[in-house]
Amino acid sequence: MRTLGFTEREAIQAIVDLMRKQRLHLPVGQVVELELHEDPVSATLIIEDDAGNQHRVSRNVAELAASLVNYCIERKIRLPTMANKFVEVIAGSLNLIIYIDDVESATSKKASTRRG
Repeated sequence: MRTLGFTEREAIQAIVDLMRKQRLHLPVGQVVELELHEDPVSATLIIEDDAGNQHRVSRNVAELAASLVNYCIERKIRLPTMANKFVEVIAGSLNLIIYIDDVESATSKKASTRRG
C-alpha cells in the first residue's frame, strides 16, 4: 500500500486541471477555498468572481480520484497500473491510496508474458 498526500494547492490544481481537460464548466474567478468532506468523500471548490459572488463546484469521490491520478500522470509520477486506487481525507487533506492486492500474481503475469 502506498499513500500520496496532496496539499490544498495541489488538490485544487488537480481538480481544475481535469475539469479544463474535460471541458467542464468552471465559473470565472479565483478559488478561495477547498472544502473536504470525509463521509462520503467529496470536495467543494469555492470560487469567488470579480463581483464578490461565491460559486460552489462539487466533485464526488470518483471525480477526485480521476483528478489526482491525472495530476500524477501529467507530472510523470509513476503509478502502478494493476493497483486499486481510491481517495480518502486524512488529517484534513486529500490522499490517493494505492493498494496492490496480490504482488505475486502480478509478477507471474509478467514472467509468463515474457516466456510466451
